[in-house]
Amino acid sequence: MTDPRDSDTTLEMHKEPIERGGEKDLPLSSAQQQPPAAGFFRRNKKKLIALGVVSILAIIIIPSVVIGTQVNDSTSQDHNTIPSVNTNNQTSNTGFDDSAQVNAETPPLNEHFRYGVDPIRGVNLGGWLVLEPFITPSIFEQFDPSEGVIDEWTLSEKLGPDEAKRQIQEHYETFVTEEDFKKIAQMGINHVRIPTGHWAVNPIEGEPFVPNIAWDYLLKGIQWARKYGIRVMVELHTAPGSQNGWNHSGRVGTIGWLNGTKQGYENAALTIDTVVPMVEFFSRPQWANVVTMFGVLNEPAIYKLDVQRSKQWYLDSYDAIRNVTGEGKGPYLTYHEGFIGLPKWKGFMPNTTFDRTVLETHTYLIFDQGLVSMSRNAQSEFPCRDWKKDLQQSTEDFGHTMVGEFSAATNDCAKYLNGMGIGARYDGTFTDDKPAVCSNCTCTGSEDWQNWSDEYKQFLNRFIERQMDAFESGIGWFFWNFKTENHVNPHWDYLLGWEQGWVPKYSGNRTYTCAGITEKTE
Repeated sequence: MTDPRDSDTTLEMHKEPIERGGEKDLPLSSAQQQPPAAGFFRRNKKKLIALGVVSILAIIIIPSVVIGTQVNDSTSQDHNTIPSVNTNNQTSNTGFDDSAQVNAETPPLNEHFRYGVDPIRGVNLGGWLVLEPFITPSIFEQFDPSEGVIDEWTLSEKLGPDEAKRQIQEHYETFVTEEDFKKIAQMGINHVRIPTGHWAVNPIEGEPFVPNIAWDYLLKGIQWARKYGIRVMVELHTAPGSQNGWNHSGRVGTIGWLNGTKQGYENAALTIDTVVPMVEFFSRPQWANVVTMFGVLNEPAIYKLDVQRSKQWYLDSYDAIRNVTGEGKGPYLTYHEGFIGLPKWKGFMPNTTFDRTVLETHTYLIFDQGLVSMSRNAQSEFPCRDWKKDLQQSTEDFGHTMVGEFSAATNDCAKYLNGMGIGARYDGTFTDDKPAVCSNCTCTGSEDWQNWSDEYKQFLNRFIERQMDAFESGIGWFFWNFKTENHVNPHWDYLLGWEQGWVPKYSGNRTYTCAGITEKTE
């Protein structure tokens, strides 16, 4: 076997963080006044790609990955199970066994998955490589609320580089293990979606995030998926500057991505700098059978941004990626609808001219008071009456459409769901001063799953299974999330539901469907 240090499975690049430019406001309506960086990319991207790496403002960083050895001295010996890669023969997967088949309905990894025919049935590994307070609250709760630790930025800043590295690496090592993938394979699940922060591959000067280490654990997770025949969607969950201002972007606050400022354009360019080498890496024969999908950017808040500028960024990122992979090669590319609604993407990126693109949407009842206040029966039928038809229409208007996130929740009572120190809309404690959904609505006991009634568990089962059925009118679904720490938020915990019975024991064997539920509510 080839020495991994001589293999092109590692991208040796500079490890000094990228340095930002300053910020200067630009008119939102003037595309001509984009900063030199954005224009430079559009004029020269083919030349840059011909050199092997798209680089506008910076040298892209993907840490060296030593496959077949430990991540470093402090990580577990599980890395020793990962085979070394022989890349002398680029036409084969020498060194990897891609014959695993997760279940009888899913082709083995070395055969094509028929997207649009075979449904994606997936779970998210959220909260692993990008920390979220509502998934793993304890790492944030070591600080008093007055200290303002509310996201991965403030956590890393408060801990300092050395202690942040120690604690976060311990979290990577323990929160998701091979045992999780073994259980996932037993559930009838055929895909996992792995959210990843930009600092795993492209750390930015001035950002406190722990750099690079998450990349090693991402590869470790992919290797576990390979072992059990599970396909992987790698997804960029954060962008430099934050694409939505929410804690799962890494930093709560303002949107610093494509926001009409010089720095916003630079951050958008840096995001392309991040995704292009990632996709190029996973397009290589050693990885292509396992990493079959790539989420270009999670939940950019397009509804708060200039829509046409955001769509142009989608086109630019697509061109940059496909110029590297080539047509018909590399993973399917998913683009989130940005909360402007599926109909606004009609005719965008048509499958006749764009190569294997997917429109992604995240469907939740909990942020709409009208949906939250419906009866349980109406809630359990809503996915069939509304979301199913929306997905069917989007499939006609756009092409492949999938649900990248959904849950069992029908209110927003989950601990820290809306953020640290922020209440819930359901009981009127949310910070927008709006009244509760109803006069007697309370979150007390809502997450105490050990005391849930059998009737409530049956409702959850109906709601979840009908969502699954409805979402397979698109190309499939990913449940958010696979688990939460100590099952703290049970409506968002697939593993707990699987163990306790409100999630189907095998995702394709379901009792409740959309059959007979056809009329869309007005």
